[in-house]
Amino acid sequence: MNKLLYHLIYLDLFLLHGKRGKFNNYFAFSRKKGKVIFPNEFSIKLNKDNFDDVLNLYLFSYKYGVDIGNSWKFDNENNIIITPDEIKFSIRGFDSLIFAETFLYDTHFVDYNLENRKVIHAGAYTGETALYYAKRGAYVYAFEPQLDCYNIALNNLKLNPEIARKIVLKDWAIGENGEIEFPNTKCNGGTSYLHEYKDKIKVRSVSISTILEEFSISQPDILDLDIKGNEFQVINDRVIQKFRTVRIEYLTIINGKKIGDMNYVIEKLREYGFTKIRIYKQNELPFDLSINGTIIAQKQ
Repeated sequence: MNKLLYHLIYLDLFLLHGKRGKFNNYFAFSRKKGKVIFPNEFSIKLNKDNFDDVLNLYLFSYKYGVDIGNSWKFDNENNIIITPDEIKFSIRGFDSLIFAETFLYDTHFVDYNLENRKVIHAGAYTGETALYYAKRGAYVYAFEPQLDCYNIALNNLKLNPEIARKIVLKDWAIGENGEIEFPNTKCNGGTSYLHEYKDKIKVRSVSISTILEEFSISQPDILDLDIKGNEFQVINDRVIQKFRTVRIEYLTIINGKKIGDMNYVIEKLREYGFTKIRIYKQNELPFDLSINGTIIAQKQ
């Protein structure tokens, strides 16, 4: 986590401080050592190794009103956070924004009944969305090309063996068939293959059509894409018309350059027979819907 992000998080906490009460943990966070006391008096030991993750967990609690230690249980010995519906996650790589999207705002909700539904999920990050779907009964084929995120996701699946039986996780990128160079960075939710990093690794890239073929999926149900700009290429795969529901988080500007238009995605979805289309913001980040948001499309 870079210094600018630290300062933004501190600023966020101090702005909240005026609304919610005294912020007593400044020195612990400043020294990266000590005991962090949450708003409900629950505490976690802080050190250099878990600093980023505890800071994000504290922000999750303080900003969103999450009751860590009670409704969200915490295993202090193993640094594991447990959601109210009993999904376990290591706090390594914990992302307050993504967990708020998935488990508080419920932005991946597509239906009340997901039992035995087949979900293709690209951009699996730390496995939180795959576990969200599988907990609700779906079979999930999840893909994450960022190596550090993929390894964290593997560990989170191991923490939930019963749920993980319904999940296939691969370290593949979604796009055209072949091989691409993907940034080899510490896990974060904003990395795109379009970003300019010196350290990159080669990963397999597959199309949606290839996924359905390789896993013998003849009747897919839900396509959930969070692939940071590559959605404008993937949307051209006509096999998408086989799905009943498509959910796409889109990003039209990367590195200051416009890479696509959400209206193009909507036009393609209509071409594929999707008649119910909704566009919305999945979080509170300050971006216009023309730049970043979510499209959910369903058929009659």
